Amino acid sequence: MTLLKDSSNLDQAKTKHEQLWADFLNTDEETVDRILDKARVGLLPMPEKLRSRLRPFRTPLLWLIPLGALATAVLLYVVFIWAALWVE
Repeated sequence: MTLLKDSSNLDQAKTKHEQLWADFLNTDEETVDRILDKARVGLLPMPEKLRSRLRPFRTPLLWLIPLGALATAVLLYVVFIWAALWVE
């Protein structure tokens, strides 16, 4: 696979780029940002692409909610057993 700068279709790619740029100028800014971000991720190597897709799961809040629910369930179980032993 050859690089674009070494390709014989360089002029066609430049023409497509200019047409795309003209279309971008007449489009909403948020839409253009979304399209460019997808294109940038598409050009990344596979490990980098995977990291960028997993970035939303690296927030602490996402892990704090399930861990809090698990801790609450364990605490309620311990309190239930403690209360049952205390009543008996």
